Amino acid sequence: MTRAGMTAGAGSDRTEASGPLAGLLRAADGLIALGAASHGRACALLLLLGLVCFLPGIASLQPMDRDEPRFAQASKQMLETGDFVDIRFQAEARHKKPVGIYWAQAATVAAAEALGVPDARTTIGLYRIPSLVGALAAVLLTYWAALALLPRRGAFLAAALFGACLMLSAEARLAKTDALLTACAVASFGALARSWLGR
Repeated sequence: MTRAGMTAGAGSDRTEASGPLAGLLRAADGLIALGAASHGRACALLLLLGLVCFLPGIASLQPMDRDEPRFAQASKQMLETGDFVDIRFQAEARHKKPVGIYWAQAATVAAAEALGVPDARTTIGLYRIPSLVGALAAVLLTYWAALALLPRRGAFLAAALFGACLMLSAEARLAKTDALLTACAVASFGALARSWLGR
């Protein structure tokens, strides 16, 4: 084979290799453009992305962290004792974390019991629902906060990248406080940015 033939062959290989990648980039660009078309579409697509990233395994995974069963047990004891102020893990006081996460978990399990979900108090997936809601809220709040600094397209892309973050995806599946605290932190940053830029 001549040198020119080898060069031409290499060039065609590069074109074939870039073909699927170019198509993927065009599809991603179209999806970003769709999300940037309106705030409603952006929020709907971000929620869909969050559910796709966060839902798999939320009910089937066993407790994955040593703290997760402690949170769930403390919330379960709140329901059993009716004491929603003194947080207890078995007989030990547990006042290290904000009480809101225990209230959210206890309320979720109580609602599931009221709806007739069997074994609600021993189903770890129910205790994870506040974390799922917190992670979804963090993604939407990222979009809201970024709108203070970026055009709609950039804000949508920032929130989508945050929604695809592995750490947030892991925290959405853990019955702990981190996902809800993330949502609160993003809301605080967004409010601070808006008040500073509005001066």
